[in-house]
Amino acid sequence: MTGVSARKVALSLTAATIVCCALAADAPNLVTNGDFELDSPDSPPPGWTMWGAQQYKDPANYTRDTRDPHRGDASFRIHHPADTRGYIVSAPDSAIRPRRGMMYEISFWARSDRPAGSLFQITAYETIAPYRDAPAPGRWALDVEPEWRPFRFAIREGWDFFADRSRYLLLTFNATDRPEEERTLWVDDVVVTEAPVDREGRMIDESTLEIEPLPHRLREGERLAFTVDAHRRLGPAVAGAGGISFHRVAGWTGQPFNREGDYTLDPEVEDAIRELRLPMTRFYAVGDEPFGANAAIDKAAAVLAKVGIPQEDTVLELETQGATSGIAAADWGSAVRHSVEQGYGFRYWEVCNEPYLTRPESAYQTPDEYVAHLQEVAAAVRAAQPEAQIGVAISSYSVPWGNYVLKRAAGSYDFVVAHYYCAAREIGRRKFEAVVLTENYKTLHRVLQVGALASAYNPDREVYQLDTEWGMHSSGPNGERADYVDRNANILGTLHRAVRLIYYAREGMLRGASSWQMLNRVGAQGFGILTQEQPDKRFMLYWLYYYFNRHVGQWALELDGTAPYYTAAEGDDPLTRPGEFAGPLTPALATLSEDGRTLYLMIANGSWDREVPCEVRMESFTPAAAEAVLLSHSDPDGKPLLERKEDFVHDFTVFVQGQELSCSLPPHSVVFVRVEGE
Repeated sequence: MTGVSARKVALSLTAATIVCCALAADAPNLVTNGDFELDSPDSPPPGWTMWGAQQYKDPANYTRDTRDPHRGDASFRIHHPADTRGYIVSAPDSAIRPRRGMMYEISFWARSDRPAGSLFQITAYETIAPYRDAPAPGRWALDVEPEWRPFRFAIREGWDFFADRSRYLLLTFNATDRPEEERTLWVDDVVVTEAPVDREGRMIDESTLEIEPLPHRLREGERLAFTVDAHRRLGPAVAGAGGISFHRVAGWTGQPFNREGDYTLDPEVEDAIRELRLPMTRFYAVGDEPFGANAAIDKAAAVLAKVGIPQEDTVLELETQGATSGIAAADWGSAVRHSVEQGYGFRYWEVCNEPYLTRPESAYQTPDEYVAHLQEVAAAVRAAQPEAQIGVAISSYSVPWGNYVLKRAAGSYDFVVAHYYCAAREIGRRKFEAVVLTENYKTLHRVLQVGALASAYNPDREVYQLDTEWGMHSSGPNGERADYVDRNANILGTLHRAVRLIYYAREGMLRGASSWQMLNRVGAQGFGILTQEQPDKRFMLYWLYYYFNRHVGQWALELDGTAPYYTAAEGDDPLTRPGEFAGPLTPALATLSEDGRTLYLMIANGSWDREVPCEVRMESFTPAAAEAVLLSHSDPDGKPLLERKEDFVHDFTVFVQGQELSCSLPPHSVVFVRVEGE
């Protein structure tokens, strides 16, 4: 895939692309009113549609402009007021319908009111009525100036997208890459032509790989009733699923170090982190701190020692978010060499944090540039530390930044980092169950697909996944960033994460997961765990991890029984087909301690209003005593930061008689049970 501005076009267009362009010169334009010459009073002009949140759909911001067009009588003016999130797409009723084996070249001219960054992307849908998202073929930063400039991009079916999934393609323009800034973009002479793909072969379509369905372990039934047998072990439980990621060594809240390199973590917050018993964590932008990479590694090691997180299970990443500044391979090697010389246990090295968030200033504008960088870094890191584990950063739903990167970089990486956030858009229009259960089952299916795809591209070596950022990531009804959406971290976000933790720990689909994020501000509670502004208080998510990490034993046990299921019905969820991704209303995790003397249960009730009786039979294990705790909160719009622990953490009674344990799970709750054996 190529995406080039006028300054790069001569260097970046390959001979094959030039030939393709020549062959396609007389091909019809697949865009309606791409030259904006239709003299219509409509705003936006015919063939184009406002997109995004309803409050940003102001026709006055999307007009046909007869002043200074690139060619002809008019161009398209796209205005972005400060602190808004509106954008424009080509009309869905005239969407491009791609065909297998074809290449699509997109060209246009653009200018802006001042030198700045804008965005062009191709939005894809599997269906239009209703809208079902599909993997997008590409997203490119535009380096625009007041003078007209040409831009040209090419997408190839079988390489950048698959036509049987991305069935409708919409051209998408954002006037700015910074929503807080006011900016105006003009676009003219938009052309899309079709020609045969200029490459041999195609990538593996992961949807065609044979993978086992997501194991729910519990069959659909009227009752939650199952048996656990201490001798029927699925394998080791993934205790590493209960990690939480730091932001940076000098994080955005000013902890654990400030920009001057001073340790700033409040003793009470430090103690609270230690009490989480975290199995892993992750720091990014370690090489971008003002005090340098070596000092940042030293400081990361120091804070880990204070809070009791093992270096051996900590992921370090050197480059800043979106890789807006690159770290040379030699500098990566130098930093890793320093770590080895200091005797640190760090071994997981994640190469770039979300490089697919391309901006004009991004160091890696294309997947090929990132792959080349990854390969160089992998060689340099392994020269300094032969046992090092190299992580490749992908966007799991992007074909270019996901599938293609896995293919091209195969052999250079040991683990895959996909950041399985749940972007539960339109959260206010969706049932509680759809967000807590259906979205998880959809995402977990994707985890399995990515794992299978990575294995297919690396048939002669073992690769695995580490999820170094994840959580609920829904924007608000007015386009608010996820950091400021309380539901991402209150009872809804807590139940969502509880379901994910159950599957991550039980099914072994990844080796560890470190969710977002450790330290937060009171004014931005969407990923709340702890805040130094109020060190004596805890967020709801804190208590989820506190109890989870105390209730995961050595062995994951098989579950044999039934549970009521949730199946999305018509009207439940505008983003999921009715009946898709059905699964237990009450997913459960059973684990056993290494010595076999303690049985742990974790059960989530993903229903907002249904109480569910529960019966568990224990075999090959004789219970002697049981204790339990329940997490629940009655307000779906409650603040994640708790005034009192007791507002969220409740004593809970379970009954044990012989080999049977019983209880009744309240709606929207998570129950943790510890059973001691005789």
